[in-house]
Amino acid sequence: MNATKDLMYTFLLISAFAMSLLLVGCDNKEEILDVDTPNGGGVEIERSRDTGAIDIEVDE
Repeated sequence: MNATKDLMYTFLLISAFAMSLLLVGCDNKEEILDVDTPNGGGVEIERSRDTGAIDIEVDE
């Protein structure tokens, strides 16, 4: 009976840990524009759905 309780608590602990990893690792961003140039550069524009902030990345 004790082994069953220990197994159940271990399973619940692992499940809670896995759910916390799934919730923490998500970026809520929307890709607006992604342009790749022939010479290897590019422009990527993303907007945060939470705050509306816009991030611009330019690769040369």
